[in-house]
Amino acid sequence: MSASTLEISLDCQPGKDGEFLIFPYQLRNLSPVSVYVMEATGRIEDGGALIADRRSAVVMHGPGEDVTIGRIAAPLPADRRIAVPVVPLARLLAPGAALDGRVQVPVPLAETSPYFADLPLRRYEMTEVSSVVFCIGYWAAGAEGVSVLAADYAPGLFMLTARNTARSARLVSSRFRTRPMQLFRRTGRFPRPGGG
Repeated sequence: MSASTLEISLDCQPGKDGEFLIFPYQLRNLSPVSVYVMEATGRIEDGGALIADRRSAVVMHGPGEDVTIGRIAAPLPADRRIAVPVVPLARLLAPGAALDGRVQVPVPLAETSPYFADLPLRRYEMTEVSSVVFCIGYWAAGAEGVSVLAADYAPGLFMLTARNTARSARLVSSRFRTRPMQLFRRTGRFPRPGGG
């Protein structure tokens, strides 16, 4: 599937609700083929049950002075081996179809990834961002090297796996200028857009 064949539109009107940034969005598949749109990640609860975490969102500083926020497959850490990668859960979106979703992240913003635990406050550094890049990840149905399996524990969702799930994904995004905001940026080796 060539990149030019895929066309996904993203309509998003972000806002703020109390202590959360809110990103209600609609995706429309303008492509001639179905796509799988990321909606959650698989997570193991304390009791051992596998659930769909629909609150999961990645927050990363960059590119440049932006902050990237969205439902995307998080980049793999470069400083460690991952025994069990985080599995994206996606919804099938047929040609011409649309779906609605919502992402919310708490403020103040802090970099997050399912591969990294939250840090104590003193191990972040403050930086200022002036734009938000909101992203949703998706994969073409039948994409080479991507395996798809129905998630029994999450009806209507599919588990996607690949050698590098983040690299195999495509992104649809919108950039929003904001008044300057503070971001708690992680210190140490944290994967960011463009390797920042």
